[in-house]
Amino acid sequence: MLQVSLLLLIASIWFPGATRIAGTDGSLSFLLALFCAAISMASYGELARRIHRTEAALAAALLTTAGLIIILSLLSMLYTGNPMRTMRAVFAQIFGFATIPAIAAISARPNGSVVVDRLVSAMILMSVATSCLVIVGLGGAKFADRAAGYFKHANQLGIAMSAGLPLVAARLVIARKHRILLLGCLLAVLLGLVKSGSKTNFVVGVIGLGLFFVLYAIYLAVRRQRPLAIIAGLVTAPVVLQAALLILQSLNPRAYRLLTTQLSGGEAHSIISRERLWSISIDLGLAHPFTGVGAGQPIGDIAPHSHNLFIEYFRTLGIPGVALIAIMVLLVMIYLIGAVVPTLRGKGKSTYATSANVMVLGTSVCVWNYLLANQMSDSFGPSTAPFFWIPLALLIAYRNVQRSIQADVDRSDRAFDGAIPHAFRMLRT
Repeated sequence: MLQVSLLLLIASIWFPGATRIAGTDGSLSFLLALFCAAISMASYGELARRIHRTEAALAAALLTTAGLIIILSLLSMLYTGNPMRTMRAVFAQIFGFATIPAIAAISARPNGSVVVDRLVSAMILMSVATSCLVIVGLGGAKFADRAAGYFKHANQLGIAMSAGLPLVAARLVIARKHRILLLGCLLAVLLGLVKSGSKTNFVVGVIGLGLFFVLYAIYLAVRRQRPLAIIAGLVTAPVVLQAALLILQSLNPRAYRLLTTQLSGGEAHSIISRERLWSISIDLGLAHPFTGVGAGQPIGDIAPHSHNLFIEYFRTLGIPGVALIAIMVLLVMIYLIGAVVPTLRGKGKSTYATSANVMVLGTSVCVWNYLLANQMSDSFGPSTAPFFWIPLALLIAYRNVQRSIQADVDRSDRAFDGAIPHAFRMLRT
């Protein structure tokens, strides 16, 4: 039941515009998230003792922080202009309760890694399906320079695509079969990102893809594996980057022109408008420093959010809100470093979990992409929040798989070490 619910949730988050109930985007996803949250908490309670204490502590800290944000958001209904919009912030956090306990509990089951891999496959499948729909011009992709797919805004589609790229790349490098198919999937998701026309997410996605391959090259170099693959990667990386820019120039000339203007130091309209939004948002936060204007509230008729995660929470929930979201981001960043560095070094608990190691690197880049994109694009909105929580939950699950594999190896080594003296004693007698 839990696995099926998560698969349905993953399928629904890619089509928030097509899953409306009473005109609200993503309503079906929210209902599925509530259902998953209810059953996952019970499952997590039963299997929590099998989860490593680091992952259990992180899950508890993140969900506590998310719970406090939900409480603040609900309290803001008492003074805000549009009480119903506070539910946007609430549902963004609900996805954390729906995914982190569920996927962590699944990873602790026997053969749990197989189910976790299945969830990754579902994410990849949906990212490719969405990209294909956008590429052929369905789902809002009939555009002059931007496509939203089945999302409300093109930036949201861009965030989804940039979250899908590292997962496809990670599956590509560990696959023993269907590599040509996976390479095609990677190109399809990259094309979907180009068609979205989101300059911020194109940069984040391409840099994130490059970051993953750099981490993977370091991973191989430390283990002295596949030197020819490392050399080939170093040679082809500039070519791939240039090819990505040429694809953007060909399929989305306006986005390419604006991107080159920004990179050359020119003043693009989007940057100027964001600076204006940030200034207005900070002023609103300073006018209501302890309460904010209320969770989920738009900036008048100018924009639905502040286009910056920290400024958005300062504007809407004041100092308490921005403190809570800063704590959440800090916890996640510390965990990312604590997951990536041991995996690259190949020491301790990550030595033997080859497939899980690569997926730790891929999911880490997914989470990083989302956090980076939310400094200029979406501000942890309910339509994109799953693309933070699901990769983070997958990262926690793969770290737990790493530790489980290492624990099994350690037990085998202790049993072998104990058997050797016993064998010598038998020979002596």
